[in-house]
Amino acid sequence: MKYENLKHLPEIVQFMDEKSQESFYEIYAPQFVTNIFVEEIIYPNWVKDWDNKDELLAQIESKDLMEPINTMMRNADMNLLTPEEIADETGYYYVAISFAIKPLPKFKGTFKQNSVNIFLIPYQDDKGESQVKIMFPRYAFLGHFYQLKNAELLDINSKDEIDQQYLEKISEAVEIICNEFKITTEKNQGRFVENIKEDPEKLIEEFIEITHAKDFQDKKTIEEFKKYAKMIREKPEKYLKLLIKEDYADEDTEIDEKDFYYQLLKEFLLTYDDDWKMDHEALSEYISEEIGQDFKITYEETLQKPEVVAQKLEKESEYTLLNVDSQMDSYSFFLCKKGEKTKILNLAKKLHFPIEDY
Repeated sequence: MKYENLKHLPEIVQFMDEKSQESFYEIYAPQFVTNIFVEEIIYPNWVKDWDNKDELLAQIESKDLMEPINTMMRNADMNLLTPEEIADETGYYYVAISFAIKPLPKFKGTFKQNSVNIFLIPYQDDKGESQVKIMFPRYAFLGHFYQLKNAELLDINSKDEIDQQYLEKISEAVEIICNEFKITTEKNQGRFVENIKEDPEKLIEEFIEITHAKDFQDKKTIEEFKKYAKMIREKPEKYLKLLIKEDYADEDTEIDEKDFYYQLLKEFLLTYDDDWKMDHEALSEYISEEIGQDFKITYEETLQKPEVVAQKLEKESEYTLLNVDSQMDSYSFFLCKKGEKTKILNLAKKLHFPIEDY
């Protein structure tokens, strides 16, 4: 098998089902845009208390909670549970693995990143051995119900170039997960690298230093940034109450750590905010002032692609362009030294800060 690591997927499911004390893991993966998330799910229990489930189901034209999961199970050629089994709290069991990668060549200029999401459905083969069906939904960022309804069996022998690139990334992720769960593979040979749990307070201090925030923020603002970052990390509900009290949010606002971090970072880093069209003249003036030399970018050069701005900036100066991701069609740019980019991105990933490069 070309992607040898995929044979360890049943062991990952077994670990989650039998050995793990947790139902959810976030595993540090510096080679990807995000860390790897591994979660065991019992459906429909996992989703039945979602406040917005009816709205999400309506978006995919599903009448009830069981339609998306039943569609996936049919596509996986698995037997459906009876209503009685569902009522007895049995539910469907599967393990979800997700992470994000930089856009594959085919999608460059279309997506800022590609979400990779697979569902592992356990079963026993004719010999009684544990196996998994690997279900793969494309456009995984469109939500869990959409993913279930559009998941197809992943063909590990596919000759399609795009499929092979996804399979390669999934194989890489499996190796990282096996290391975390101490599952022996051909590569690790039973020798596992311990991921050291780093102190988030120290990481915050490093982030403040590497972004040179002390050059443009006063001591009080820096202390408030550290306090609020800790609050979002440990007690997001308390942070939301604070936003409501200060009229930055209303009572209907839901907890969204990415959005909380976005607003906090945007203010702290004094970002240059723009929409997807980009004001090239204003952006050029901002960059010129920040780097202390003349820099000009035009629409004809960029075709509204920020990666072109970053590439030109790196060629002409010691700086590059980063973005605090708003999760919308807008940008919150800030500059950093080229040599400090990787460090900033690694710290952001560890701290769950929505910062991306181009």
